[in-house]
Amino acid sequence: MHQSNVSKWILLATCLIAILAGIFQIGKLLGLAIYSNAFSVNSIEIWQVGLISSGIWGVFEFVRTMKKLQTSPKYN
Repeated sequence: MHQSNVSKWILLATCLIAILAGIFQIGKLLGLAIYSNAFSVNSIEIWQVGLISSGIWGVFEFVRTMKKLQTSPKYN
């Protein structure tokens, strides 16, 4: 079953939000690791790992969907 172009654009928007959330969490954790004396790997919570993972998923899904949009036939 083929997705419509509208659903692909919605998926792209969702991927961008996931990517931004993942980048934000990576930046926050790197900042804490560099500037905080009390930071340890044990202080990373599961929701932070989930946001970073969703950001990674977002990158791969974004690239895959962009390739699909470029190769999909244009119907007028």
